[in-house]
Amino acid sequence: MTPLEIGYLTIAGLFAAVLLGCPIGLAMVLGGFGGFAAIVGTGPALSVLQTATFETATTYSFTLVPLFLLMGSLISGSGVARDLFEGAQRLTRGWSGGLAAAGVTASAVFATVSGSSLATASTMTRVAYPEMEAHGYDPRLATGSLAAGGTLGILIPPSIALLLYALITEQSVGEMFLAGILPGGLAFALYLVAIVVMARVWRGRPDPAPARAARVAGQDGPLHTLKLFAPALILFGLVMGGLYGGVFTPTEAGGAGAGLALIFALARGMRWAGLKQAFAETVVTTGAIFLILIGAEVFGFVLSTSQISVAMVDFISDNDFAPWQVMALILVFYVILGCFMESLAMILLTVPIFFPVVMANGYDPVWFGIIAVVTVELGLITPPVGMNLFMVKGAAPQLQLRTVMVGVLPFVVVDLVRLAILLAFPSISLLLPGRL
Repeated sequence: MTPLEIGYLTIAGLFAAVLLGCPIGLAMVLGGFGGFAAIVGTGPALSVLQTATFETATTYSFTLVPLFLLMGSLISGSGVARDLFEGAQRLTRGWSGGLAAAGVTASAVFATVSGSSLATASTMTRVAYPEMEAHGYDPRLATGSLAAGGTLGILIPPSIALLLYALITEQSVGEMFLAGILPGGLAFALYLVAIVVMARVWRGRPDPAPARAARVAGQDGPLHTLKLFAPALILFGLVMGGLYGGVFTPTEAGGAGAGLALIFALARGMRWAGLKQAFAETVVTTGAIFLILIGAEVFGFVLSTSQISVAMVDFISDNDFAPWQVMALILVFYVILGCFMESLAMILLTVPIFFPVVMANGYDPVWFGIIAVVTVELGLITPPVGMNLFMVKGAAPQLQLRTVMVGVLPFVVVDLVRLAILLAFPSISLLLPGRL
């Protein structure tokens, strides 16, 4: 077989292995090693495997990953999520669908210190769903809003997905984080609109969202509300302000954020058991991500030696595909793949394949990063197998999965609208990076 045929066969085998349940990192390592060995021989493939493992594990830029993960784990275990939901209730009290809006608001703020959609969806469901259930919310609205709100964790900075995209495409981490702010804000605003509309349309079926929830116990002043948001806002301000103010490098910003998160966690009563769990979660997740990074590095040798990306560019050029048609095909592929695969794995697996094609068609790399992440988000809540749906179901096991799937459909429509807006107006994603 030719190197190109081996490359195509390797990609097909990789996707087959993932669909059969093989961990994506292991599938990429084995597929990359096997494909490269078939092209250049076993000896060079073993050398590449050794070199890729060492270089990935010792690359200074990648130290950002465990630092941001640790920050999110410490905050998740410190009870900040419950405070955020309580504070958000004060802001949305009196709305139709106020508790659902509070859940999305708390998710958006929690996303600024979590960086993970799955963690945001799971944590906020445990905090917010019992409250919604107690106030008679239709479970479709409650669970749909929480599943959709969880997707904000992958876009609002500091986002692990944007961080990894920046590292593997050699873009500025700061620019990618800035680029995610306005699209993340747009998602938040559209979700709130969807909640208000759903609450009004469904009224009388019975009413899925009582107009007024019970008053939140305790102080009602704006200063107390601000106090509930303070830890997340201070962390966000430290990381992002230090990064863009030139005080920190990206790695130093991650370290400062993790250090401050540890102080907050200890001050809020986290003890050794909680700390051990937070560090264990960080180690496990970091190990999984680094295995994927090593696999992506090894797999990249197959892509380069087989010239798959070059062949794809040539095919597109020979068949006169317009740039918008190329982008449409990539986005359809992302939506389908997002129904079956975790978001970070999707980014690390597909970006090395698609990035040269996107660049050859004249698209901005920062803009494409945002579009890719937004489309991955859409896959996370697309029934029947969007992963956020299962996270919500796991956090509220009394629910039927079908209820979550029906409830999230309006938010899928909203995400399609948002994707269309970002495709039509690239300046939304590029406005803030252009001011860096």
